[in-house]
Amino acid sequence: MYARTNAEAEERFVEQRFEFLAKSRELYPDAPSSLDDLLKTPTQMLDPIVVSDLTALTKEEAQSIGNHIERGYGVAAIVPLAFQRPASGERHAILALIDRLTKTVPIGVPVDHPMEGHPEAISRFGKPDGTLKIYNLPVEKGGERYREQAETNEMFHAHNDGLGYAGLIRTAVLVLDRPPLSGGYTFFQNLVRVAPALAQHDPEAFKSLFLPNAITALRPRGKGAIKVESPVFFLGRDAAPQVFFRVSTGEYQMTWRRDPPLDRARAVLEALCAPFGPGSRFVHLMRPGDTVLICNQQVAHGRTSFIDPPSGTGRVLARKWLVPTQDDAFYRHVPGMIIDERWASLFPNRFTGDAVTGDWRYDSVLGTNVRIE
Repeated sequence: MYARTNAEAEERFVEQRFEFLAKSRELYPDAPSSLDDLLKTPTQMLDPIVVSDLTALTKEEAQSIGNHIERGYGVAAIVPLAFQRPASGERHAILALIDRLTKTVPIGVPVDHPMEGHPEAISRFGKPDGTLKIYNLPVEKGGERYREQAETNEMFHAHNDGLGYAGLIRTAVLVLDRPPLSGGYTFFQNLVRVAPALAQHDPEAFKSLFLPNAITALRPRGKGAIKVESPVFFLGRDAAPQVFFRVSTGEYQMTWRRDPPLDRARAVLEALCAPFGPGSRFVHLMRPGDTVLICNQQVAHGRTSFIDPPSGTGRVLARKWLVPTQDDAFYRHVPGMIIDERWASLFPNRFTGDAVTGDWRYDSVLGTNVRIE
């Protein structure tokens, strides 16, 4: 796919929208075909799948979960009748759940996150149990303490998990270890599912979402500092429809390429991805063991603010990410996105080679990403 100029390369790059759209319609034949219909569609609470025990799914329970992920909305909510938080150092139930599901549903391979054994978490919850703990990290007295947005009880706007993982976080699994006092609704919008409605309403806006630098995400400091430029819609490694989307929140600074059609597309997507937005789904994780599995490459999710009890441990989530293959199951922190090689070859410096390998950090002084290893 040789192109002599950047403009020619971009024009070829956005041609992937036709294949993306066809596959979106194939995946979600029941999705609203017009934006007007979509905007009139109310949000719905996800119907939970009741299981006996997260650690001992039956074949029928596993198949039901798979149906919700593959042929439903791209999210499965699970309510177990039995759940026990692991003691210090014990294996979390989420891992047994994943072991069982991977025999039935192609959700991917679990990957370890370097923060799973963070001293702060160990001091609060004991020895690692194989999951990342997400909770409201208190601000230290006498000064500010850097916290990721997920480490607060504040609103966390819509996003795909795994900034810096090159788009390879296929599935995100969340299990509630401890509930909040109130609040903390988790909401979802399947952006692959809304593509046909947007394409029908405004073809130029839809096309603009495939620009190679349509959206830029910047996390400017801390342990995960990175700057990522990406299309919003694209075909992933296996030519599957995929999205990269975030709304600015906390430390996450989102900027969009200056382009009138893209401005229109952004306005629609941000309206759809607001809490309880049109056509969205939501759950309220309030019982220990309440679980959601999210098709992270298609579904943006967020969480409303919550209130913890005045004393004791507040809301705690256990999280595990899954990547497509065992070869992907290692930590990476990169500025690029892995996409279908037919389109990656048009912008190799963005989507291949060093851009999608190694460990990078954003240097706020230099204003750029720097490769560490």
